[in-house]
Amino acid sequence: MHRVIALVGPTAVGKSAIAVELAQALGAEIVSCDSMQVYQEMTVLTQAPTHAQRAQVQHHLVSCIDPTHGFSVGEYRRMAAPAIDRILAHGKRALIVGGTGLYLKALTEGLCDAPPADIRIREQLWGECHGIGSPVLYHRLQGIDAVAASRIHPNDARRIIRALEVYALTGKPISSWWREASAELLHGQVTVLGLDRDREELYQRINDRILHMVYEQGVINEARLLLRLPLARSTRQVHGLSDLEQYLAGRASLKDAITLWQQRVRHYARRQLIWFRQTPNIQWVTVPRDEHPWETTARLMGFIRRAREARPAAGAEAALET
Repeated sequence: MHRVIALVGPTAVGKSAIAVELAQALGAEIVSCDSMQVYQEMTVLTQAPTHAQRAQVQHHLVSCIDPTHGFSVGEYRRMAAPAIDRILAHGKRALIVGGTGLYLKALTEGLCDAPPADIRIREQLWGECHGIGSPVLYHRLQGIDAVAASRIHPNDARRIIRALEVYALTGKPISSWWREASAELLHGQVTVLGLDRDREELYQRINDRILHMVYEQGVINEARLLLRLPLARSTRQVHGLSDLEQYLAGRASLKDAITLWQQRVRHYARRQLIWFRQTPNIQWVTVPRDEHPWETTARLMGFIRRAREARPAAGAEAALET
């Protein structure tokens, strides 16, 4: 059976270069799992795969969305899942690559499309909770949705109220929304590999990358052109754009803009690592300072082979065939 592999990790850890090597070793195509690399006209800001890398391996969901259009995790799932299915149908493997943990979670664990919160209903339920207690609301939930009640602790007022709210809004138990999300999950097992580096080295790589973007890759001109457009709110969240906007408007020196930008990205890398540390069954690989991408790939292939050998060879639990 064809399998799907995910290569994740913090920004600047070296995913793009290693992913190209790994995709070639696996006979895979790459599906980006990056909330910013989907946008066009911002390849430097997002450090999207280069033209040379994309010529070596087919990439999907890179530079495909107009920056004036918003993009969400739900839209990502609706685009990524069919792309992966097509790759597998063509007899190749799919390599999901990126640092947006929520996007990977949407593919592997599902995404509940239940309606957004209704303030009036939620305030009413919270009022009841404070008055009669969450156990009474939990008993009500058991009568409406026994499946959801079996997965929610009787004292978890927030989740109990959310389940009752969804039922009040839609007439459907929240567990039915969970089932619909699960029906769209990836077929087959996903092997998740995480890349990490020494923390100080990672931070230095972040600092150096931003300097390279500013002084060698022309990111200031890219930002200047982008800021002329009516950018979507999600597009404006790309790291560095707000700092460069301050510089271009004369409200900050270039040195200060760079310093703030570097600091924001370092903090973001730390949050990414915290997220991925909570990803179940992830195999972590530490990349030494001077290791070449092909050397890291050789080690990753070893992880993949051992994962296959450690699991049954048949049925739904079969691991990746290499």
